[in-house]
Amino acid sequence: MSVAPDKKDATAERARQLADAGQYAQAIKVWRQLLDGSPNDANVYNTIGDLALKIKNNPGAIDAYYKAARLFVQEGFHLKAIAVYKKIRKLEPDRAEVYTLLGDLNVVRGLMHNAVADYLSSAKLFLKAGKTMNALTLLRKIAKIDPQNTDVRMRMAELCLKEKLKDVAITEFLYVGKAYQRQGRAAEARTAFEKILKIAPDHAEARRRLDSPYQPELDEPEPSATEAAGMTVADVVQGEMVEGGIELSLPESTLSTPLQPAPEAEGAPATLPEARSLLARGNLAKAERMVRALLLEDADQLEYQAILGLVYLKKGQIAAAYDTLYRIAQAWHAQGRRDEASELIDAYLMAEPDDSDFLQLKVRVTQEPAAATAETPDLPVIPAGVEKPAFLEVEPAAALAETVVPPATAGIPAGGLEPDVEALFQESRKGGKAPVGGDKYETHYDLGVAYKEMGLLTEAIEEFQLAARGPTRFVDACTMIAACYKAQRLNTTAVGLLERVLADPRCTGPGGPYVKYDLAVLYEEGGLTDKAAHLFADIPSV
Repeated sequence: MSVAPDKKDATAERARQLADAGQYAQAIKVWRQLLDGSPNDANVYNTIGDLALKIKNNPGAIDAYYKAARLFVQEGFHLKAIAVYKKIRKLEPDRAEVYTLLGDLNVVRGLMHNAVADYLSSAKLFLKAGKTMNALTLLRKIAKIDPQNTDVRMRMAELCLKEKLKDVAITEFLYVGKAYQRQGRAAEARTAFEKILKIAPDHAEARRRLDSPYQPELDEPEPSATEAAGMTVADVVQGEMVEGGIELSLPESTLSTPLQPAPEAEGAPATLPEARSLLARGNLAKAERMVRALLLEDADQLEYQAILGLVYLKKGQIAAAYDTLYRIAQAWHAQGRRDEASELIDAYLMAEPDDSDFLQLKVRVTQEPAAATAETPDLPVIPAGVEKPAFLEVEPAAALAETVVPPATAGIPAGGLEPDVEALFQESRKGGKAPVGGDKYETHYDLGVAYKEMGLLTEAIEEFQLAARGPTRFVDACTMIAACYKAQRLNTTAVGLLERVLADPRCTGPGGPYVKYDLAVLYEEGGLTDKAAHLFADIPSV
């Protein structure tokens, strides 16, 4: 039986009032009353999950989140579903199935590098739990979306051999051996063919390839595009299901979407020295592919991230290079790695010699004790090893950090901005070229909106920071960051941000009046009535 709209609104308002009063258990009971009439309301389940966390009922929160995510997927709100699954991942970091679901959703969205990273994480957890066949399923998913990933296919072959799936193991060893031959990796190709002959001593092709010089003109074309031809999202999401896994409920129109394979990888094995060598030789495309492969294995490794930042720098992607290299140089300085920090700073200053942030950082690195940090220049020096500054993590393809903006209790200085938000205003001063790749920034903006709607303000601010670096979303994203600050009761910080936006030359077009309006409202709430009246009068229409 459905609930009348007026009664539903009154019930929801009562639940909110109970939650505001700290009566979370009673609020949950009231929200559940709404489910009697609307059992498929994903937002209600999500709210129940948030409230369950406040009373430390993690199992109840997880159950509600799973229901919310499932319903969001059914309704086509994939970004909201991802936001909820990430909540579950925080509560159950060792739950392999959650990573699988995130990977499947990234396949649906066409973000194949993200999907590969999620599937790898899931496979590692299944292996740790002794569920080898499930891990093998995840590797097959990766092989479908990234058929040129020889490391994954070699691992597949080894797992198949362990599970006595000899025919499949031979097929994979042969694929990898031929790929190694095409790449000129003769010793590794020999190893792959020798593994085949240990399983099947009479295998003719493995013997021929092992005993005869490689003749590329006799080889078949590389199977990169042909393997994925004709495959759809369903072939990955539904065609490879882990035992006991959760199946995404997707419409046929989504499942029938043609699969978009990940960009091909090629060349020598992915190692840090090889990536550095490729960078030094100016082979930026291969260096970037290699370092992204390394980041799939260890997204937290600053050395890998630094190589990626230097690639951005040499490609002329100054904004991306700034974002990556500045915080790594800060981190290395804080860790006492002053020589390495200096190398990054010098490399950046060769391209951007007038950048004041890097010039100031260079002074600190060369003159201050290593533990001093950019975030607290006026505080006493913190001894090395006692406390280190937080810095963003770089994740492959659109990778996301978990704690960019601290909660209100972390104490953002009144009126001050986080360093990562402050960096947004360096772009116009540096006069760099506008970033390209607008779709990527739109995705960050949309994900930020989804996070904000879910109450994930920290994650929302992170996404809006990334979106603000795009060619069209600076004003909109900064306005949303200010809204998140206001939701965290950081009104003074929100005012400081909007004042900076209003003074920025990029604050043009239809978004300008909205900045003035939001700032005027904050002024009014803060008792600055004269300032508010002046701005309200200056708004032609909103």
